[in-house]
Amino acid sequence: MSRTLKEQMGIHPDPHAPEHTISGGKRLTKVVSRNEYDSQQLGLPTYHRRIANPFPVFAIGVGASLLMLGLLLVEVRGLQNTQIYLNVGLPLGGIAVMTASMFSFAEGNTFLATAAGTLAGLLGGLSMIFIPWTGIKEAYAMEANGNEVLTIIYLYKAVGILFFCAMIPVFLLFLASLRTAVPVAFSALLIVVAAIVQGAVYLNYPMIHAQKAAGALFIIVGISLWYSALAVILNEEGISILPVFPLPRLE
Repeated sequence: MSRTLKEQMGIHPDPHAPEHTISGGKRLTKVVSRNEYDSQQLGLPTYHRRIANPFPVFAIGVGASLLMLGLLLVEVRGLQNTQIYLNVGLPLGGIAVMTASMFSFAEGNTFLATAAGTLAGLLGGLSMIFIPWTGIKEAYAMEANGNEVLTIIYLYKAVGILFFCAMIPVFLLFLASLRTAVPVAFSALLIVVAAIVQGAVYLNYPMIHAQKAAGALFIIVGISLWYSALAVILNEEGISILPVFPLPRLE
């Protein structure tokens, strides 16, 4: 049985909660169908495996990827090489979040399916820059005739344009998130601002102070999304101790 975004985030109670049960450690949902020969006679109940709530995976994956990127941009402990981002951005920000998107389609959650699919593509695509066999860096090295300084300049300009292009779909997600919850809308807005700032940094590199400002915004996004993930996970387990901070919705 599908659930809306409000029900997944714990803003509204799950209307199918009385039909949920656990058998052999598996979460099942009881569905009672009618007899095909007698519309008045209820058939025997059947039990279907429940689809887990995909929102926590989405929030943790996006949050972890952007927090790692933010830490590298602020050069925490003197780290400047962003290669380590690949270890989080591709498996968690790309594959895991895309998986959450696919299950959101099955749940009938259009917003989460769109948001997760979009951000998985953006974060996973950003990770591909650091994979040698993609040939992305080599293409700009060839354009610069092997000059390392020009290679970095050309690559950073391209990545800057990538950040500006990524900002547009995230801004659309921000507009759609205004009826969800405060942490989600707040995170989407900060991603838009951080993408604009970091895009300007890459186009006019170096801009150290602006880069660190963008990194700080990404860190805040990561923390905000992790909070949302924890609140939803606890709510799924029946421990409603963290508020979700829902925004007003039109019924």
